[in-house]
Amino acid sequence: MKSLFFYIIASFCVLFSHAQTSSGIQVTVVDQNGRPLAGEPVSIQNSDYFLPDKEGEFTLPEKKLKIPVRAELRNELYSVLEVAYFEEEDRLFVKVNRTYHPDDILQIRFLLTESISDQNLHVNISGSIYEVPVKDVLEFNAPLRYVPASIAVSGFEVVEEKPDRKKHSLSVTLRPLSVDEILQDTLLLSYEADFHRITREIEKERILYEEKNREIQMQIMDLHLKLAREDEFTEEQRTELKRYLRSMEKVLHDNSEAIRKSEKRTKEAIAKIRMIILEKDSLNMLAQARIVEMEVQQAVTEKSYKEKIKVYASIIIALLIVALVIYFLAVRFSQQKHWLKEVNRKLKIMQQELSGSIREISLRKAQIEDHNNQLELFVYKASHDIKGPLRSIMGLTQLGLLDVKDAAAQEYFTHIHKSTQRLDNLLADLLKLTRAKQAEIEKQELDLPAMVSEIIGSFRNTRHFDRMQFNVDIGEDIVFQSDEKLLYSVIQNFIENGIKYCDPKKEQSYLNITVKQEDGKTIFLFQDNGPGIRPEHLPKIFDMFYKTDPASDGTGLGLHIVKVTIEKLGGTIKVNSRQGSGSLFTITFYE
Repeated sequence: MKSLFFYIIASFCVLFSHAQTSSGIQVTVVDQNGRPLAGEPVSIQNSDYFLPDKEGEFTLPEKKLKIPVRAELRNELYSVLEVAYFEEEDRLFVKVNRTYHPDDILQIRFLLTESISDQNLHVNISGSIYEVPVKDVLEFNAPLRYVPASIAVSGFEVVEEKPDRKKHSLSVTLRPLSVDEILQDTLLLSYEADFHRITREIEKERILYEEKNREIQMQIMDLHLKLAREDEFTEEQRTELKRYLRSMEKVLHDNSEAIRKSEKRTKEAIAKIRMIILEKDSLNMLAQARIVEMEVQQAVTEKSYKEKIKVYASIIIALLIVALVIYFLAVRFSQQKHWLKEVNRKLKIMQQELSGSIREISLRKAQIEDHNNQLELFVYKASHDIKGPLRSIMGLTQLGLLDVKDAAAQEYFTHIHKSTQRLDNLLADLLKLTRAKQAEIEKQELDLPAMVSEIIGSFRNTRHFDRMQFNVDIGEDIVFQSDEKLLYSVIQNFIENGIKYCDPKKEQSYLNITVKQEDGKTIFLFQDNGPGIRPEHLPKIFDMFYKTDPASDGTGLGLHIVKVTIEKLGGTIKVNSRQGSGSLFTITFYE
C-alpha cells in the first residue's frame, strides 16, 4: 500500500507540472434555457466525468475529438439536446434538457381576496425568504419542489394553494390580516424569522460539505486522466489505481447524497413545526392578550421545562455536521412548549381573580395540556426518526475511514464519526429520560439483596472492577415494594459511577450499599471513598447536561435521569461530599 501511495503522489506531481504547459478543449454546458449548468458530472466520448464550474465550463484534456461527438450526464434528470464542436477554436458546446418532477415548481402567482395598496410580499417557502411585488409572479431559476402547506406570507393568511403540475406553476390565494390579527400573531412572526435564519445556516452547511466533496472529486478525476496518459505504470497498476479511485469517488458521492437526504428530512420537519404554530387556536391568542395586560409578570418558570429547552438545544448541537437544523428546531419547539406552560400557570392566577370563569378556564387548561402531550409525543418520535439516518451516516463514515486514503478526507470522516458517536450516546440517554418520565409504575415486592448482587456481577469485566470492594448491608426483614425496572436502573447507575470514578491514588476503593427502614421510610445509602465533588459543583450535579469535567465523554444526563426516576417512584435524593474524601448519596422513599 505504501508503494501504491508513492506511485500516486509521484504521478500526480509529474502530470501536474506537465499540465501547466498543455492545453485542451474548452467545454461549455448549458440547459434548454441557455443558463450555465454547474456541478453536474459530464462525460465526453466515454471519458471520465467532469464537473462544470459555476459558468458551466471545464477543460477536456484532449487535442482533438472524433466526429460525431457524444456527451452524456450522470444525472438521469438531464438528456443531451445538442452537441456543437468547433475544432479550430478547440471549443465544445453541450446543450441539455432537464426533465422536471411533477411536483417541481417554476413560478408562483399570488391572488388576493381583496385589493390592497401596492406593496412587496415577504414569502417564506420551506424556510427560504423571497420578496416579490403584489402584482408580479415569483419565478425560480432552478425548480422548487412543492410541499403542500409549506408557504407562508407575512401579514397574510394562505387561503388556498392550487398547483398546476403540467405547467409546473402554483396559484396561492391570500387574505390580508387585520391589524389585531397581526398584533396577536407577533409570536408566530418571531418564530418565522428564526426558521428563516435556521434554513440559511442549513444551506450554508450543505454548500460547504458539497464544495469539499467536489474538491476531492475533482482531484480524483484529474488523477484518473493523468493515470490514463502516464506511461510509467503497468497496465495492472493502472487498473488497480483506477478501481481504487472509483471506489473512493463512490464513497464521496454516497456521502453527499446522505447529506442531501438529511437536509430534506430536516426541512420537512421545520415545515411540520411551522404548521403546528400556524394551527394555534383563539384560546392561545386570548391567553396571550390577557397576559400582556397583567401588571406583574412572574419571571420564574418550572425547572422541568427549562431543562427541556436544554435537551432540545443539546440534540441539535450534536447534529451540527449532519443536520444542524434539528438543534434550532428543538429549541424553538421547546420555547413554544415553554410559552404554553407559562400560559397555563398564569391562567391559574386568573382563575383565582376571575371566580365567575372557573369552568371556562379549566376547559382551556385541558386544551393546553393536550398541546403539551402532543409536543412530548413529537419529541419522542423525532428522537427515534433521527437514529435511522444517524446509523446510516455512521456506517458511511466507517466505510470512508476504511477505503479513503487521502489525509484531508480521513480527517473529515474522523470528525463526522466522532460527532455522530457522541450524538448516538446522547440520543440513547434522551430516550432513557423520556421513558423514565412516561413510564407507568408497576409496584411489586422486590428481593433487594438478589438485585444488588446481580447488578454488581454484571460489571465484573469492566475497568477498575478488581480495585473495588463492595460492602452490602441489607437487612433480612426489609420489605420494599417498587417498580423493578426503574429501581434497577437507579442502583445500576450508582454502582457504575462508583467503579468508573474510583480514586486511583488510594490502595483500596470501596462502595458501601446500605438499605434500612425507619419511621415509615425506606432509605438507600451509597457511600464511596472516591475523589469526591468540589463544593461549587454540588448544587448543579443533578442538572441536565451538567458535567464536573467538561472534557469527559459523558452526556451529563446520568444523575439527572436518576433524579427524575427517583421522583417518579415517589422518593427524594440528596448528596454530601468532600473533595478527596468521597461522596454519600441518600435516597428516601416514603410509604
